[in-house]
Amino acid sequence: MYIYRNIPFEVIWRFGWKNIFFFLFYSTVLSLLHYYLFREQQIQMHIPFALIGPIGVAVAIYSSFKNGQSYDRTWEARKNWGGLIVASKILGNQANTLLKNTSDAEIKMIVDRQLAFLHAHKLQLRMRSAHSRKYSIATKKYYFGESTPQQWLDDVAPRLVTEEYRQIQTLSNKALQILFLQSAHLKMLCAKNQLDEFRLMDMLKTIDTCIENLGKNERIKSTPFPRQYGYFSKSFIIIFILILPFGILDIYKHYSLFNYVVVSLLSTLISWLYITIELVGDYSEDPFESFITDIPMSALCKSAEIDLYEMLRLENIPSKLQAKDGILM
Repeated sequence: MYIYRNIPFEVIWRFGWKNIFFFLFYSTVLSLLHYYLFREQQIQMHIPFALIGPIGVAVAIYSSFKNGQSYDRTWEARKNWGGLIVASKILGNQANTLLKNTSDAEIKMIVDRQLAFLHAHKLQLRMRSAHSRKYSIATKKYYFGESTPQQWLDDVAPRLVTEEYRQIQTLSNKALQILFLQSAHLKMLCAKNQLDEFRLMDMLKTIDTCIENLGKNERIKSTPFPRQYGYFSKSFIIIFILILPFGILDIYKHYSLFNYVVVSLLSTLISWLYITIELVGDYSEDPFESFITDIPMSALCKSAEIDLYEMLRLENIPSKLQAKDGILM
């Protein structure tokens, strides 16, 4: 996630330079063609702007609807992760206060297992799927790659008992299985009279909240944005951009070199505005793709780890993740 208030020109340029050059080239070619036909053949190659204007309005309304739905996916993902972080802190607090005759090591085991769940869920969401986008050479700088086996060893394995990590290795939904292990551990403590049934139910409800938010995130990850909206939104904008210069040529009655330059620049600017609106919505569709527009899951996991370890009064508390060039992952 990009967190600085102002987006630097370098980021804007990487996402838009190809479009800018194409729009400038296209409008310049049309201006030259218009100049030739008007001077040599007395043919005015333009379309009344009164016909193009309503098309631009309709395209903008359609695109704004698509962008709103794209933003909803990102915001829902952030709320789901907020629910996961809060539930994890609640479970840590419950383990620290409700368990009786339980060693500090066992309480830390429960906390570490919950942190392992958060990291496992993060790594699963960052795996590429069949509908994951392909990145160009220019934008690949802001793609940080899918989860690797080494990341599982670094983020998940140290927080689980060796036998538990071995158990989840062959299972498809490792994050969910860690929550099942958490529930089984609490049930075992209840059998040992270290946790009464009413408090067990409270802690299991907290785990159920984690399962619910995990399922919501998996729904966003596994369900692509409806392509009938995404595809036609982009198609309509491209059509509008292609006919736009013809309408701008219509605003001049006496053509000069300066007027043609203005037509090219104005057409390029308006085209860039429309395509940028489209790109903003397009990249907001998928909030778990390890991209600059991602939910900062690593930072959220680290924040939960800091709060829970401080609650246990442990030493060597890790520090928060810092944004690099304005990007917090």
